[in-house]
Amino acid sequence: MTGASIAHHLLAKDGASSDADGHKKLDVLMLEAREACWGATGRNGGHCQPLLFESPRDPSIGHFELANFHTLKSLVEQQNIDCEFHAQPGVRAIYSAHHLKEAEEALSIMETTAPELRKMMKLVTEISELAQYRIPTAKGAVVTEVAARMWPYKLVSHILERLLTSSEHSGSFNLQTLTPATSLTPNDDGHWTIQTDRGSIKARRVILATNAYTSHLLPSFKDLIVPCRGQMSALKPLPSLQGPKRLKTSLGFLGDGLDDYLIQRPSERGGHMMFGGGRQHGPSIGVTDDSVLDPKTAAYLRRRLVEALGLPEIHDEPLREFEAANEWTGIMGFSRDNHPFVGPVPPKYSFEQTNLYMAAGFTGHGMPNTWLSGAAVAGMVQDSLAASVAGGQSPDEARIVELARKRTGLPAAYCITEARLEAAMKVKSVEEQDWAEMERGNPTRGV
Repeated sequence: MTGASIAHHLLAKDGASSDADGHKKLDVLMLEAREACWGATGRNGGHCQPLLFESPRDPSIGHFELANFHTLKSLVEQQNIDCEFHAQPGVRAIYSAHHLKEAEEALSIMETTAPELRKMMKLVTEISELAQYRIPTAKGAVVTEVAARMWPYKLVSHILERLLTSSEHSGSFNLQTLTPATSLTPNDDGHWTIQTDRGSIKARRVILATNAYTSHLLPSFKDLIVPCRGQMSALKPLPSLQGPKRLKTSLGFLGDGLDDYLIQRPSERGGHMMFGGGRQHGPSIGVTDDSVLDPKTAAYLRRRLVEALGLPEIHDEPLREFEAANEWTGIMGFSRDNHPFVGPVPPKYSFEQTNLYMAAGFTGHGMPNTWLSGAAVAGMVQDSLAASVAGGQSPDEARIVELARKRTGLPAAYCITEARLEAAMKVKSVEEQDWAEMERGNPTRGV
């Protein structure tokens, strides 16, 4: 998703890809280690739910996620993209007392810091209302009208196909699949060399949309962005979830050791329950193998929803477990300070050289963040190139970042600075943070 967004915005009509006479100015090469959109984006469940209350003291994050939602919605409508995008209410179901208290406090804070966002959410604690939202065992829920379900693979495939086949981008965009980048080396002339098994490439600007695999090319990020394997399932709907009884919301499940999500595909296309999570039942942090399933997690995903949704099938032993049409895993990139890294990488962390950019570390929350993060970093590169051509000297990166923030609403917390990276390294590691949370739900996790 991030890479497609970057390419889309680099080559946009109002960008810097052509001069006044329409002549090509940019050569954009995208390297994909596998097939197009074959990583975590193509494997995720299409759960686009902005979490407006997660950062109550920094409402710029909620506004950015909201803007991502509206931008994606407009893009799908304008280009008539068949990706099953459907706007619907988003429900964040809460299953622990302390998580509920945190949500209540966050909503209270937002009455002062972001009243316009606060008005878009309601806190539900009444048992009867929770049952109406199909979460009868939850302690509470935060409900917003701003969420959507979609099929990310189809969206990304559409964007890439358009870039490859459109006459207006002829010769400007080059997609090379099955071509993993194996190393990244700075040159004395200020360029970069990217090594692949098929040869080397020299570029003026390099953008890493590598998420979980960032540290392979940039070792300085080894403890800043860490791989995390997630597991997904496409479950055939039970009778109580078919036809008019299907889900009418997207669902996120939050509790001690619990961070699952659920959407339901269109009825005319199978109505599959796209259910992901269950990380408390198996190894995930530091795992990069997405070719295998964890059996405990798979069993959990097939069985959890009957109870969680309060389905009548719970009284029918043969129907207590969903039948999986498909099950798979994907590798996410978890950020040490829980925010994505977007923008130019400081030379101290990029082999003492400039012109290396990044949009990575989305911590399993990419759908409401990646598209505009890609737009932001693409704008930074465009402005950097324009400044270099106009002035013949190194551009003012701080000014370029600020311009991108104004255009896209990119939160300051997402920008990459030495101070931020140094502060991130002082907090607990990703593994320590994740283990402390997940073991609450299952002390024998990973055993």
